[in-house]
Amino acid sequence: MHTLNNIKNQIAKRIPSVIEKLGYLFNPFILNFITENNRVTVFYFHGIYSSDKERMLNHVDPQNNVTINEFKDFVDYFLEHNYIFIKPEDLLSDLPKDKIYGIISFDDGYFNNLLAIDLLNKYKIPAVVFVTTKNIEEHSSYWWDIIYKYRKREDKQILDIKKEQGYLKKFKYSYINEYIKKNFGMKSMCPWSEIDRPLTIDELKILSYNPLISIGNHTHNHAILINYNEDEIREELHQSNKIIINITRKVPVSHAFPNGLFNDLVLKVAKEVGFRMVFTTVQKKNILPLKSSNFLCLDRLMVRDPNIKNYGSFYRMGYNPLTLYSEIKSKISFL
Repeated sequence: MHTLNNIKNQIAKRIPSVIEKLGYLFNPFILNFITENNRVTVFYFHGIYSSDKERMLNHVDPQNNVTINEFKDFVDYFLEHNYIFIKPEDLLSDLPKDKIYGIISFDDGYFNNLLAIDLLNKYKIPAVVFVTTKNIEEHSSYWWDIIYKYRKREDKQILDIKKEQGYLKKFKYSYINEYIKKNFGMKSMCPWSEIDRPLTIDELKILSYNPLISIGNHTHNHAILINYNEDEIREELHQSNKIIINITRKVPVSHAFPNGLFNDLVLKVAKEVGFRMVFTTVQKKNILPLKSSNFLCLDRLMVRDPNIKNYGSFYRMGYNPLTLYSEIKSKISFL
C-alpha cells in the first residue's frame, strides 16, 4: 500500500508538467472555440529584475518576478492577442462588452517596479501598484525576502524556506517582526540592494503623478487580514490609506489582500472603509458585466513563469497548469 501511494504521489507531481506540455500544443486550438470577449483578466507581479544576473543574486524571494525583457514579452503577447489594458478605476464605468480587457498589477511597492515605467509609458499602458506603507515609511526589507535571502545564504533548501515563510503567515505582524529580529537581527531590516528595497516616499510621490499609474492599498504591515479582528483590520486599512493620501494627495479606491487571503469580515470592513474594489489571488478571470457597481471583488492570475510563449495560452483560458490540473481533478472526483 505504501509503495502504491508513493507511485500515485509521483504521478500527481508530474501531471502539471504534462498538462503544460500538452497545453502548449493544444490550447491555441481550444481558444478558437471559446470566447475571450467580455472578460477582464487581472495579472499580478511582485518585482522586476533588470537582468537574469540580478535574479541569480537571490536578494528577493523570486515569487512571480520577471526580468524587464520578460515583462516586455508579456505585454507584447497580450497586445498581439487584442487585449486592452485598463486601470482598475475603468471598471467603475460601462466598458464595451465585446472587448478583451487586462489589468496589470504589482504588489508590495518594490523600487524595482520603476523599471517597467518606461515600457508602460511607451505603450501607454496603465498599471496599479499596491503598496505596503510601513516598509515605505521605514525603508525596510519585506519580511519574506529577509527569510529567503538569509536562508539562501545558509544554503537552505527552497522547500524549507517556503515552510518557514508559510508558518509565519499564520501570525500577526507583531509576532513576525519579533521572529525576524530574534533570528536575523535588527540589521536584517536593511535592504541589500536596489533589488529588494521598497520605494522611498519621494519615489512613491513621483510615481503617483504618472497618469497611467494607480496607487492601491496593501495594508500598513502587509497584514494577512484573516489573522486580525475587526478593529485591527480597520486600523490596518485606515493607517495605510492615511499615509498614501498624505504622500500622493489621492484617495485609494482599490485594495489587494496580502497573500490573497480574505473572509466575509475582511470584505465587510474593506467596504466600510470605502474601497470601490478589492483584489484576491484566486486564479480566475472576471466576467463582464461584474456583479456589483458599488463594491467589486476581482480575481487575479499570478504570472508564475517568465516564458509567456508557453504560459500565455493558459492565462488566456484563465488558468495555469497547476490550477487547470486541480479543476480537472475536482471534476473527475465529482463525476
